[in-house]
Amino acid sequence: MNNDLNQLNASFGLTQVHGSALSFIQGEADLPIAILRTEHAEARVMLQGAQIIHYQVDNQPPIIWVGEEAKAVPGKSLRGGVPVCWPWFGAGNDGQPAHGFARNVNWQVAGSKADDTSVTLTLELLPNETSQKYWPHDFRLSLEVQLADSLKMTLMTEHRGTESCTITQALHTYLRVGDIAKVSITGLADTAFLDKTRDMLRDIQNEAALRLNSETDRVYLETDAEVIVEDAALQRRIHVRKDGSRSTVVWNPWDKKADGFPDMRADEYAQMLCIETTNAADDKIQLAPGETHCMVSEILVTPLKT
Repeated sequence: MNNDLNQLNASFGLTQVHGSALSFIQGEADLPIAILRTEHAEARVMLQGAQIIHYQVDNQPPIIWVGEEAKAVPGKSLRGGVPVCWPWFGAGNDGQPAHGFARNVNWQVAGSKADDTSVTLTLELLPNETSQKYWPHDFRLSLEVQLADSLKMTLMTEHRGTESCTITQALHTYLRVGDIAKVSITGLADTAFLDKTRDMLRDIQNEAALRLNSETDRVYLETDAEVIVEDAALQRRIHVRKDGSRSTVVWNPWDKKADGFPDMRADEYAQMLCIETTNAADDKIQLAPGETHCMVSEILVTPLKT
């Protein structure tokens, strides 16, 4: 099925099913957006790239960050939200797009459902002209987005090819924070990481809580731990839980690098923090024909008790 709005709403729209709802609207640059609602939360997902661009609980500040200068453009991932990096994470080779092609192409709606407390949207990506240009394998990639008391993202790779393949991937989550100077990150103490700001130097985090004061770009290794972002400015904790992932990326470009991005103001670094659920670096996933791999990232917000 194509992404015609009338067809999407007729086939997959849910109107106040047990207090939950799902609808499709035309977004910026005529790109379709799915709106998921429950009694207490709302999420929005662009069908281009299967990219979550909004998550908010009640009247609290948004939990997902999108740059104020970011513009939706056909064929290009938006700065912010949760880009799906697949089937490789990081720089491509020989003209391949950075972070893969999945975040830049249109996905199709595969299903929707709702119950008393949640609403779920499933998107899928199959081989297409863009994928065949860069990656010769047959596959089905799906992203299930479940909005309930948390926002849960399940990225499923089904390898349908005849030869083994290797993937790296990420749910490249941009979190909104009140002031990066008042944020602490727990869950990664005593964990080894590769520091991209120091030519991939391998190091170990000795601090119980990480506080950022400069550009940070780290790939934490051999970890399936929950990461908690304590935000003193917004008086909340953002919990990032995961499964099917043994690496975690912590990234903030800081002001100088942010100033070099055409879709981000230099001062916006202070309101964002990336905690990325990944299969990256040594955490590569090898798939034999017929095998699948599931990676899950879940975001939950709780009050910061003082």
